[in-house]
Amino acid sequence: MLIRASLLSSASPQELHFEADGGLVVDGQGTIADAGAFAAVRARHPDLAVEDLRPFWILPGLVDLHAHLPQYEAVAADGLELLAWLERHIFPAEARFSDGAHAQAAARRYLQDALSLGTTTAVLYTTTHAEATDTIFREAEACGIRAVIGKTMMDRHAPEALLEDTATSIKESEVLCRAWHGRDGGRLSYAFTPRFAPCCSSELMAGAGRLARDYGAFIQTHLAENLQELEWVRRLFPEAASYTDVYRRCDLLGPRTLLGHGIHLQPSERRLLRDQGCSLVHCPSSNAFLQSGTMPLRAWLEEGLSVGLGTDVGAGPSLSMFREMGEACTASKLRRAAQHVQSARLREVGGLTEDQRLRLSEALDLDPRPALDAPGAFYLATRGGAMALGLGDRLGALEAGFEADFLVVDVRCSDPFGRVSADPAQVLSRLIYRSDPRLVQAAYVRGRRCFHR
Repeated sequence: MLIRASLLSSASPQELHFEADGGLVVDGQGTIADAGAFAAVRARHPDLAVEDLRPFWILPGLVDLHAHLPQYEAVAADGLELLAWLERHIFPAEARFSDGAHAQAAARRYLQDALSLGTTTAVLYTTTHAEATDTIFREAEACGIRAVIGKTMMDRHAPEALLEDTATSIKESEVLCRAWHGRDGGRLSYAFTPRFAPCCSSELMAGAGRLARDYGAFIQTHLAENLQELEWVRRLFPEAASYTDVYRRCDLLGPRTLLGHGIHLQPSERRLLRDQGCSLVHCPSSNAFLQSGTMPLRAWLEEGLSVGLGTDVGAGPSLSMFREMGEACTASKLRRAAQHVQSARLREVGGLTEDQRLRLSEALDLDPRPALDAPGAFYLATRGGAMALGLGDRLGALEAGFEADFLVVDVRCSDPFGRVSADPAQVLSRLIYRSDPRLVQAAYVRGRRCFHR
């Protein structure tokens, strides 16, 4: 198959790769065999039939590194912070997944909606129900999406309907991992999923860490999302030096560990995460929705932390990674603006020496950094997300040898007059700030069309 369309991908956080008249060859194994200027690709493959999709563009499939599938029906329930929101809206929604028919219908709706908005790789939390988790895997297998899925584990401080026995939680998670990890040549993978430290005993978390190592599986959990959560962790784990240290003590940290949010992290925690090769998942719309805070994204990236993007859902009000890219840019701009304002106010405070001012500025992180821009956000949602999964050499780009996970998009949807700018950066900016549900015309995973509008 030789597809003719404009090709847009991310060469680096600062650089886009664009072919206005591009060609993409997908072989029978679902791999990109060739990509580049159409004339050159056509010359190398003169016998292939051409599917001309102009004026549509082709983009790499988007990677959502953190989402709660069972929360979709409770999406956008506003007015509360994290812990109260879980009790009021989320735990009741998750309890309904004890019904197998409900779990199947909810999974089918979520996965199709995610594909229709451009997500071709999804990292998903389920509930504490093993049967529901198996059902969600089966739906993911059938629809063709690439997914990392894990049964949520909770053996304390949870509602009775979701509370697990420690040994049973570990055993059921292992059974699911054996059944699904690496299925279909690695398109489906398992993530051991202790929800977050307050709802998990040390025994449960250590068991999850051991099994993840034994099976080469992923680990996903939450870290430093909310200040009340941090205080709760301090009370529950007084022996730990930090929230991150709780996970270190349970052997949960490593290159296949995905940590949602990571807003409120001390320097020692960030060093530990870098040393262990963990990845943080930035969920900007959720962070704002639950009043949790604003991740110092540019600072974390400058320090060398691995970061990707996630919609979260349902605190994130949309499954669209295009929207999440825009939210990440907006959060970064707002943080920079606030730093400028606070720096100006600090300069007006009397009675301080210059040394005291400098130390206060450092303590309050008042050194404004350039805000995240559209190419940087696009990188995080494509190649950056793939790298967080250890798949940076296979996913997230339109290059020969990469798996053919890509989108066909009608970029005219984001322009007020339905036109196409000659500037790819301008087009990308509109895609993320004027995200339109009609944008994605088709989504492919390994060359298989999983969604068509």
